[in-house]
Amino acid sequence: RRQNLLRSITQCGWPLISFDLGGQVRRFGRQSEIKFQSVADGLRAMGYAAVGFGPDDLRLPAEEVVAAVASVGNQPTPFVCANVGLLGLDAKITPRYRVVEMSGMRIGVTSVLGDSFIKDIHNDAVEIIPAAEAIATVSESLQKANCTHQILLSWATPEESRALAARFPQFDIVVTAGGADEPPAQLPLLPGGRSRLVELGHKGMFAVAIGFFDDANNPVQTQRIPLDARWGESRDMIRLLGTYQSQLERLGLAGLGLTPVNHPTGRRFAGSTSCTECHSDEHAKWIETSHSSALKTLQELSPRRDSDPECLSCHVIGWAPQRYVPYEGGFMGMKSTPHLAHNGCENCHGPAAAHAAVERGEVRASDAEQERLRSELILEINTPEGRTKATNNCLECHDLDNSPQFDFDTYWPQVEHSKEKSTTTPTTP
Repeated sequence: RRQNLLRSITQCGWPLISFDLGGQVRRFGRQSEIKFQSVADGLRAMGYAAVGFGPDDLRLPAEEVVAAVASVGNQPTPFVCANVGLLGLDAKITPRYRVVEMSGMRIGVTSVLGDSFIKDIHNDAVEIIPAAEAIATVSESLQKANCTHQILLSWATPEESRALAARFPQFDIVVTAGGADEPPAQLPLLPGGRSRLVELGHKGMFAVAIGFFDDANNPVQTQRIPLDARWGESRDMIRLLGTYQSQLERLGLAGLGLTPVNHPTGRRFAGSTSCTECHSDEHAKWIETSHSSALKTLQELSPRRDSDPECLSCHVIGWAPQRYVPYEGGFMGMKSTPHLAHNGCENCHGPAAAHAAVERGEVRASDAEQERLRSELILEINTPEGRTKATNNCLECHDLDNSPQFDFDTYWPQVEHSKEKSTTTPTTP
């Protein structure tokens, strides 16, 4: 969507320079390393003039970051940072600032990682100095470059970014991390009346367009642009996404280093078909919902996403949705665990292997133990405490990223099923 937005601007005849604050990944591990490389390739393809670093970018192995951000042939790296040096500040893998000429203007840009985030970077191959110290050095060079406008990309808290803007008022635009989920409709002027603060919101869901005009009364105009479905999907970026998904598929879950973790309850999973005999009405209702074909939706996407842990975690049984890792005994592939495909009963009610085994008579248990196993799986929504629990279960997958319009009262009737009951009572020997 972002590439289509940029193309639409240039097709209108507007001169365009694109900047990205940074923060391309939010975790570490092999998938994040592959993702960082793919995103860097995408930013190059879109012609970004300057890209900063977020703290999670710098938690990746230095050799992976260097490989992703280094210049390619005659094309210089788009990554720029004043206070971060990969393999040392003097390694010159990324410049400390850049000056871009367009339409008779000279736009100077630099980026910094805020001091409050520096302490969280434990990477011997990454050298970081305080942000203000780095800007003081770079600002002298920008001044000598006779820049028409100067821009600071500050991956820092809004408070840190405001302090940097006050100390270095030559920056017309200061872009900061943090802030609200959505950018403000109008960019606020910072004290002094010169600098504008840009808050981008979270997770790349918006772009902010800033126009410089030869108009003394209105020299800067801005617009917040939601990257919603109106922009469609760029074929170039879809091809890049396909390459990324193919890499994940070739590596597999083991190659991505995903090690199953213990479920908080310590229990194991049985699969939704194990629930059918005793809970036939509930199972019939589940079959009517899209939960029962959740994995199929990933398989039918183009490119397909059923090898992507960040997608699988909400489309199969037995994963930690917000951690993107399988639980012990959870889904590990259609060959080994086909009974755990799709989003089934146990993702809400909890692992039920022990309960199912007792109900089928495969394991002997006292009446008290049988009732305990049954009660562990009851998810009540009719009490304030239970309603909170049920809602939180839903929000593990139906979060802001995946279901921004999710409302429990709206969607619950679509999946509602009767209170726990047995339509068939197996004989326990």
